[in-house]
Amino acid sequence: MKEGLQAAWPVALGYFPVAVAFGMLGVGAGLSPWTVALISLLVFAGAAQFALVGLLATGTPPLLSALLALLLNLRHAFYGPVLKPYLTGSPLLAFFLTDEVFALALHRLPELPEGKRPGFFLGLGLGAYASWNLGTLTGALGAQGLKAFPALAQGLTFALPALFFLLALPHLKNPVALLAGGVALACHLGGETALGLLLAGAIGLWGGRP
Repeated sequence: MKEGLQAAWPVALGYFPVAVAFGMLGVGAGLSPWTVALISLLVFAGAAQFALVGLLATGTPPLLSALLALLLNLRHAFYGPVLKPYLTGSPLLAFFLTDEVFALALHRLPELPEGKRPGFFLGLGLGAYASWNLGTLTGALGAQGLKAFPALAQGLTFALPALFFLLALPHLKNPVALLAGGVALACHLGGETALGLLLAGAIGLWGGRP
């Protein structure tokens, strides 16, 4: 677990500023700071959380908002089967499967002895989760003060895409990853980003089967 916590530092550093931005956005949308913090505690899915707050702010019914946010993260259903050959343990570990945790785990788990893998993944997930929630709380409680620096608020959202790009670099030598990335990019350029993510996930699942 200690090794997983140490490996979580790059993800934690990338998550914190984005989570601060999410906390600010949530309060700006009219939610209380503690409601925003509760969303991060229970959901832990960045894109879905931003979408959820946006939908609630426009008056979308809470149940429908939750359903749409769930559909947005449907790609996560592909992560578990891809990691299954390298990881066993409680199904609750799946709660920590974000895009960045998945990318790092897929790179590191095959290098570890089988007995150390669950502990490593738990440490990795807890490190990322703690950073996300600390950032959310910072942004939610400090929203009024941080609004005085609009350029800072815009820059915070750039941290996560940059982090994910760096985590994805080691996989670019894998032909299956290149194919999945190419399909996702082509769909995105064609205006079908969600479809591209699902297709890329299916290609990754197919390529990662034992």
